[in-house]
Amino acid sequence: MLVLSDFDLLFLKVIFASLVAYSVNLAASRLNRKPTPSILPHNKTTQKSGTPVTIATRNIKRKLDLTQKQCVIFYGSQTGTSEKLAAILSKEALARFGIDCLVANLEDFDYDDLLSLPEDKVAIFLLATYGEGEPTDNAIAFDRYSNSLGGRIELAATSLHYAAFGLGSSSYAQFNAMIRRVDSALNGIGATRIGDVGVGDDGKGTLEDDFLIWKDNTLPLLAQKLGFSERENKFVPTFSIEATGTPSADTFLGEPNKAQLRGRFRGPYSALNPLPAPIAYAQQVFVSGNRRCLHMEFDIQNTTLTYETGDHLAVWPSNADIEVARFLEVFGLQEHKATQITIQSADPTVNIPLPTNTTYEAAARYYLEICAPVTRHMLTLVTKFAVDEQVRSKLVRLTTDYEAFQRDVKGRHLNLVQLLQLFSPSWSQVPFSLLLENMRKLQPRYYSISSSSLASKKTIAITAVVESQKQIDWTHEFNGVATSYLLSQAQKHNPVLLAGQGQRKGQIIDTHTLSGPRGIFTRPTSPIHVRRSKFHLPSDSSIPVIMIGPGTGIAPFRAFTQERAFQSRHGKKVGRTVLFYGCRRHDEDFLYESEWKELKQAFQPGIFDMYVAFSREGSKEYVQHKIVQQAEEIRKLLIEQGSRVYICGDAKRMAKDVFETMTRVVAEDAQFRGDIQGAEMYLRDLKKANRWSEDVW
Repeated sequence: MLVLSDFDLLFLKVIFASLVAYSVNLAASRLNRKPTPSILPHNKTTQKSGTPVTIATRNIKRKLDLTQKQCVIFYGSQTGTSEKLAAILSKEALARFGIDCLVANLEDFDYDDLLSLPEDKVAIFLLATYGEGEPTDNAIAFDRYSNSLGGRIELAATSLHYAAFGLGSSSYAQFNAMIRRVDSALNGIGATRIGDVGVGDDGKGTLEDDFLIWKDNTLPLLAQKLGFSERENKFVPTFSIEATGTPSADTFLGEPNKAQLRGRFRGPYSALNPLPAPIAYAQQVFVSGNRRCLHMEFDIQNTTLTYETGDHLAVWPSNADIEVARFLEVFGLQEHKATQITIQSADPTVNIPLPTNTTYEAAARYYLEICAPVTRHMLTLVTKFAVDEQVRSKLVRLTTDYEAFQRDVKGRHLNLVQLLQLFSPSWSQVPFSLLLENMRKLQPRYYSISSSSLASKKTIAITAVVESQKQIDWTHEFNGVATSYLLSQAQKHNPVLLAGQGQRKGQIIDTHTLSGPRGIFTRPTSPIHVRRSKFHLPSDSSIPVIMIGPGTGIAPFRAFTQERAFQSRHGKKVGRTVLFYGCRRHDEDFLYESEWKELKQAFQPGIFDMYVAFSREGSKEYVQHKIVQQAEEIRKLLIEQGSRVYICGDAKRMAKDVFETMTRVVAEDAQFRGDIQGAEMYLRDLKKANRWSEDVW
């Protein structure tokens, strides 16, 4: 039997007392703990006087019951498009038929009760396909769930009724794969689909029209299923906007979240909390006519932001001064641009797309996509507020005549305000709430990172082509939102960039307000965050790689080559590294020409080679021609040595042409004996095995 001494007993008593004291103090600290400063998004519905508050729940049926909705519209979105389409569908379902819909982010819910939704409820899925058949970030868990259903008839989801629309691009082989997988899974377990599966094709530029056709066909069927009839369609604002005086320290003037509003900048950095990163370096790589290419580096030292070679950098732009002024003037907001406005939602389930206390100017500059191409849906809504019948009839013709809209609106790259200005100088009668409800939140633009995380730990580099368009009969100049913003940042950092381009040396053209909210940026600074990708080099540096990237598609391969050169310098064994690049002319747009020669010196002889095709110099050559010329080595690297293949650039033509060329090259191998179909299956198997990766757009 164990016998304890007096000393042992005393020791145990001390330990026990210490544990009790610790537990009491811990409980007290939790009760008295102050909340951590929020870096959460500012657009969640919060409690205000007289405003109902939604009870948080991840249960779909409970959420529908609590909010008294008849329908849930789930969106899977990478850039915000399907979220905006979900809002449009919800708004029209209510206005035309009285059907109250819950617009829901897929990642905000569990799916345990989805299959048992009662007959008087309907689930609608608006799902984008990202890349080669992949789900969007917020739909990854749902994709796993739907795949697990796998035709399990015993689940018998006979009460579930659903509708489905997919957003994708026919440029990819797995066109709209996400919505097709979900439809197949639900259909396989006995659920009933309402109407046809809609498929929007961004590759052909028909996404909006595809959605509108599907919407017009599906909504009446949805109403019939739920027992609703059509009524007069009037605009009923979801948001109320109230002018509340002079901005205060609590007014959002461009800040992305509450922490940054209070001057606290700390990680983790993400889409909800971008890092304001100073420009460390900016250089013009080439200038040709109305095209110029920028190389820019952002300073991330002394921050917690990190990246891996092959990741994407998100750049958060602001809108150009001329477009902000145009927006405020046309909608009659110029005199009130600095007035604080308070925004509330009549429906607590609807997120407000910008801070609930801001100003009209901040909304136009930092929070709304005011330069987005005008859509027929948006134009239809605004037409009701035309100044007179003559203007209204002209706009109605544009909304109903597809060819006229393509020619006169899309073909001229007009945004909403530019178009309205052509018909009337003032549209002050358009409710600001209508604009808020139908304009997207200003989105980040993503760029392939063109630096190696091994060789460049303190900065992140991107490569961007800036291109502007102006026709003789246009009253405007078409510029990219983000690229024009980056050009302005680059020139502010390095004023000599525009020397020789019609400007005096050192002259700065102020196209954007770059000082940031409340003038906090004393040097050129851009909000950024990193989006992780699967476009990475193999962890084993001895594995051969084949890289194919014409134009700015070379950006990640500059990073890949830097990485392998760094590894080679530090004594690591590096496998064969082959790069195929294409541009117009040697003396026009050959990106980083001098760097490639320097990088090659870091490799052992015969390890790195670069093959360049010039499409407008002598014989017209593309990367596909260079691939054919190196067919023998490609077959050896692929089939015998297990090489990885990486492709970056245009998805519509280049990626398809390269795949077809590689198929023919592989088919010539002895084991295929000209079997094109067998060679194609071989390459598709490489994709499944993660030996063939694409970063295309």
